[in-house]
Amino acid sequence: NYYNNSQLSPFDVIDDWELDFYSGSIVKYLKRAGKKPGEEKLKDLAKIRTYVDKLIELEQNKNHR
Repeated sequence: NYYNNSQLSPFDVIDDWELDFYSGSIVKYLKRAGKKPGEEKLKDLAKIRTYVDKLIELEQNKNHR
């Protein structure tokens, strides 16, 4: 339910933007941040940071090849 409170679902955005797993996960957690019952917004924001850090790591590794 916390994903469906707008016209676009995270799946719609992920598919339309052709996002990879890490970027798609960022969209998903951003959409639900603070809306999942029993979970604090900070928990989802920390998950977003984890995926952003992974994307940065992958980009840095790609540039060092």
